[in-house]
Amino acid sequence: MNPTTCILLLFSFLVIANARVHPVVHVDQNVVRPGVASPDVVAKACEPSRDKALCVSILKTQTISDVNDLKQATFVAIQTASAEALATSEMIKVTRQKEENKQIEEDEIEEETLADCATSYLSIVEMLDNATNALLTGPGKDVTVDVKAALTTSETCEKSIAGGRKSPQVEEVAKKNENVKKFCANALGVYDVYAKAPKGTN
Repeated sequence: MNPTTCILLLFSFLVIANARVHPVVHVDQNVVRPGVASPDVVAKACEPSRDKALCVSILKTQTISDVNDLKQATFVAIQTASAEALATSEMIKVTRQKEENKQIEEDEIEEETLADCATSYLSIVEMLDNATNALLTGPGKDVTVDVKAALTTSETCEKSIAGGRKSPQVEEVAKKNENVKKFCANALGVYDVYAKAPKGTN
């Protein structure tokens, strides 16, 4: 066997060995897909909403699950609020950690504002989780109570922001908090439609 043939065989062996160690992974494009929203259900769920554009946008663009009935619409609405609340909670946490590490400068009033909102958002996340769990058992006052409590608690954070210094960090929390308020109000509206619908029609 000549040297050239030996080199080619060795190269082929190395390629095969490497392919076994690092196999080619093909991403399944069907693993993650957007949920399908029934136009009739979306229209019914959002009909009494004060902000129909927001309501329709949440239900039509969601990726959480299909929306084929009012219960699914309510689930998506609550989960959207919950996801935004969790993101806000994490953002506040990161901001406070940066302050502790002296990556950003805050005064005492700003830190107090963020501390108040941090406490509020721990509660909001829990309340919306409770609302989701209550929804799974069907219409019941616990869903309304929990979402209303989350909305009220977001207003507590808002009051703390209003009394603090308007730094870039606090302004960002204020924007996120406003979104949470809107999403909670939307979830209440969608749930109200679901809860009031005659059994067998939702």
